[in-house]
Parts: sequence; C-alpha cells; structure tokens
Amino acid sequence: MLNVAVRPGTAAADERTIGYAPREVLVRHGENGCLVLECCQPLTGVETHIVNYLERWAAAAPDRVFLAQRAADRSWETITYAAAWRRVQGIAQGLIDAGHCGDNRAVMILSPASIEHGLLMLAAMLIGAPVVPVSPAYSLLPEARPRLHEIAELIRPAFVFGQTASPYAAVRDTPGLADAAWLNPAALAEWYGLNATAAVAARRAAVGGDTVAKILFTSGSTGSPKGVINTQSMLCHAIASTSVLIPDPVVGTVFVDWMPWHHTMGGNSVVHGTLRSGGTLYIDDGKPLPGQFERTIENLRDGRPTVMQSIPAAYALLVAALERDDDFRIAFFSRLERLIYAGASLPSDIWDRMQALAVRTRGRQIDFGSALGTTETGPGITVTHWASEGDGEVGLPVAGVEIKLLPVEDRYEIRVRGPNVTPGYFGRPDLTAAAFDQEGFYRTGDLVQLVDPARPELGLKFAGRLSENFKLANGSWVATGELRFAVLEACRPLVGDVVLAGVDRDDVRAMLWPAPGSDLSAPRALHFLTADIAACLADFNAWRHGATQRIAAFRILMDPPSIGAGEMTDKGYVNQRGVLARRSPLVDDLYAAEPSRDVIPVPPCGAT
Repeated sequence: MLNVAVRPGTAAADERTIGYAPREVLVRHGENGCLVLECCQPLTGVETHIVNYLERWAAAAPDRVFLAQRAADRSWETITYAAAWRRVQGIAQGLIDAGHCGDNRAVMILSPASIEHGLLMLAAMLIGAPVVPVSPAYSLLPEARPRLHEIAELIRPAFVFGQTASPYAAVRDTPGLADAAWLNPAALAEWYGLNATAAVAARRAAVGGDTVAKILFTSGSTGSPKGVINTQSMLCHAIASTSVLIPDPVVGTVFVDWMPWHHTMGGNSVVHGTLRSGGTLYIDDGKPLPGQFERTIENLRDGRPTVMQSIPAAYALLVAALERDDDFRIAFFSRLERLIYAGASLPSDIWDRMQALAVRTRGRQIDFGSALGTTETGPGITVTHWASEGDGEVGLPVAGVEIKLLPVEDRYEIRVRGPNVTPGYFGRPDLTAAAFDQEGFYRTGDLVQLVDPARPELGLKFAGRLSENFKLANGSWVATGELRFAVLEACRPLVGDVVLAGVDRDDVRAMLWPAPGSDLSAPRALHFLTADIAACLADFNAWRHGATQRIAAFRILMDPPSIGAGEMTDKGYVNQRGVLARRSPLVDDLYAAEPSRDVIPVPPCGAT
C-alpha cells in the first residue's frame, strides 16, 4: 500500500485556534480500490480504568456536581464527585459482602438512567463485575419480554437492579433472573457508608484491559439483540480517541441528556465523556416525543448545557420551542459550545433555523458536529473535529483506529480495526467470527462516501446500511438511507418518518408517519395532509431519474412504530426491517393490483 498524508491548507490552522485538531488524514491505497484511513494525531491520555476518572475528580473538584436528576417534586437531586466516589466504594464493598465472589457474574440493570444506576454501574466496574444495562422496555412491555428472557438466560446475573419494585414485579420469576439478588435504591443506601476493605482494593487491582466492563445489547435494528462485550481497554481507548481531536473544556462539560444508558451513545459517550472532563450530567427525564419533550425543555432551561448531542428528531422539536420562547432561547445558548447529532442526517431547514437562532442570540453561528459509531466500537469510528457543514457528513477517523473502505458500487462499506473495537459477542462465538474479516477489521455494515474523492481530508458522509439497501426486480439497487432522507427533505414539515418498500418489486413505495404534533382531529385534515404529501412527492419525482430514485405510491400510517414489536429502538430510530415485517399486509396492499383507497399513487414526473 502507498502511504499518503493529506493535509488541507489554512483551514486547519484556523480550526486549531478554536481547539480542534488539524483536519488531516493518512490514506493508504490498496487493491481493487480499497482505501485505509487513519488519524494523523497520536492517541494519548488513555486511562487504564474508567473509574479512575471518578477518583481523580473527587480529589481535584470534590464539590463539583457529577450527576443530577429530577425528584418527584421536580426539584434537582444532585451528587458531587466526592460523594459519588465514597458511595461507589461503599457499594463495591456491599456487593462483595453480599456474595459477589469475583467469578465475573454480572450486575444487570433494568431501569432507566438515574444517580443510583450510575453509582451501581461504577461500583460494579470498580471490582471487575460486568454491568449489563438492559432496555427498560424489555421488562415493561409484555410484547418485548421475550427479548428479556433471551438476555436473562444468556447472562444469568448475580444481581438485578430496578429503580422501583412494582414495574418489575412481573419479571422477577423470569428464568435466569429468579436466582439473582434483587437490588433497589434503599438496598444501595445501606451500603453507602461502608468502608472499602482490602477485598475491594484486591478486586480493583485485578481489573485489566481485557476485563469485561459492560455487556451492551444492540438495539435489534439489524436483527436480534447481540451482547457486545465492552472491555475496560476498549472503553478507555474509545473515550480518549475523540478527546484528542476535540479537547475537553477547561471546566467540565455540562450535558443535559436523555439518551438511554443501555446504549453506547448515552452509557459510554455521554457518561464517560462527563467523567473524563470532570463535567456535570443532568439526566433528562424527557424524550423527543410529543407530550414528553416539555420535560426536556424544562431540563435544558435549568441545566444550560455546554454540549448537546441528540438525534435529528429532537432538534426538530427543540428549534420550534426556541423560536416561540425567547427566555428559553437565551438560557439554552448562554454557554453552549457545540451541537452534535448522530443516527441520521440533520434536515437542512432545522440546520438553518438553529443557526438563525444562534446568530440572533450570541451574534455568531454555533458549531455543529456529527459522528459515526456503533455499540461494537464503544462508540467511536469517525467524528467531525471541525464545524460541520451537514449533508450527511460524519467526519474522519478518531485517533488510534484504522478504517478500511471497500468499494460497493458508488460508495464504500466501512470496516474498523483498533483498540476501541469489541473482542466479540458474549456467548456467541459464531456471531463473533462472522463480524470480523480476515484482517481483523470489524464489519460495521454501514456505507459511506467521500465528501470529495480528490480531497479525502474533507471526510466521509453517511450513505446508508448494507442490510437496508435492496434490489428491485430489474436488479438495480435502492440506496435506502439516501432515498429515505431525500423523501423526508422533500416532504418537510409534513412527514415525521418514512419506511421504503420494494424488494424484488418494479418500483419503490413508501409508508409515512405524519410529523409529530400534526393536528388531524378535523374531519378533512387527513385528506388535506394526504393531498399535500402527494404534491410534494410529485415534485420530488420530477427531479429524480429511474425507479430507484422515485416514489411510485405511498400510504400514511396513523399508529406509531412499536418499541415492543421491534419497529423502533428506544433511542427513537425506526427499524425499517421491523416495520416491513410487522406490517407486511400493508406492504402487500401497496403493491396490490387493486389497492385500498389508503394507497395513493404518485405521478412519476410531476404530472397532476
């Protein structure tokens, strides 16, 4: 392979003045058009144990708030770094006293993010006990409990934690959980005052880089959930790999974050990022959903984050709230440094409206950033360590990893190798073997393109998933991610999400959900919405060429995607394959010779 270091000119120098690493990349050219990309910055500052960050800040900033959560009366409950470190050591001693004997049996957590959840998680990692945070939906939704049963049988934890007892009463006798010791906040409180003995020190000393810190189950958006092994070395490298490129602030990062801790973005990127910077995490008990986002607004108003990372759907709701409330707008931007989005491209209108609000409030635009990551990489793969310009941009490799790009028609499959990559899937050597290629690169299943093939330092942009792309009957490929985003852009603000159908069919057809907050209560509201969407798609088709680029017909879905049935992850992402499988009769109707009146044909070239 030929090694080429690529560096832009003055842009990199400008970015260095605001703390970003230079925009540069090392490119190696291989056979058959393969590329390998590496970060030019050396990976430094890697810790040996995630809990070391907590101990460090307990000494350096003992009175700084580490975690904050809402109490029942909506006041804030907080815990400082010093108090958290004392309690974590006490809980670790309590786990040992209660019979955790160092046999690697796990501590499973069934409830959402909380101060107690965080303390137990760190205490278990302190003594080398794997932490297994599981989606609360698997316990609370009867239709999702088969997934909990599978996970419980695989893990067979020593301890199970639930924030409150009653929601989890129905699953206490689940095989795999019945023999576990059940914990709640009251039980943990009895351990807070315990002094850590030599047993805690010995267990902590035995923790090495290969020690399993967490087992995180994938969301199931590309199949059944898999237990991804997260080692201490993997997590420590992952959190350092981005910090090399985007330095921590002088005073710690402030997050106000709703993302669940059983996913890598919330549980690793946000929690570990808070710890690394000695920052403060306000646990947001809202969600980017109508009826729940009001709590997020309340929490953002109080917490005033320095960095916010979320999904595009959350930013759509946030922009609308900022535009109608000047006091909230001023509070939100008062110390904000960077907005980060992931999981999908940010719509251009949301981008423009947010920048207009930023200029109005702070006199200049706000930096947007994006990234690409997976549960298997803890989550870092790429990041935009510059002020992103959008359009699906996901940046360049984080420090310490190699990215292999394999040509797939006009895009690349992206594979990753590095110290932040999982060693495999818990109890599934078959899945582990299939996940890596012969050179040890993890197969992400994601597709990317170079922003500019002649200038690789400009980075990569997301181009869909291999598992979601499909062929029409004529053998031509549909780039699902790209087409889906284009349809959403064409139909904004009418449509909230879309699923595309067409496997082995003659054309592509769509099922669409109305935008959140759509008022369809008036008798003819749905009729007018349908007509407006049809007009948008007719205009869309007029500018697109070929069956893989156009929407031949659509239907509107009124019932939301179900988390329990696998149609949506609890991060808010729609699982295309899950929706198509569960609603297969509706898909058949889309393509029927005589479809129902819910199926609306779209002219191919904008004709009316």
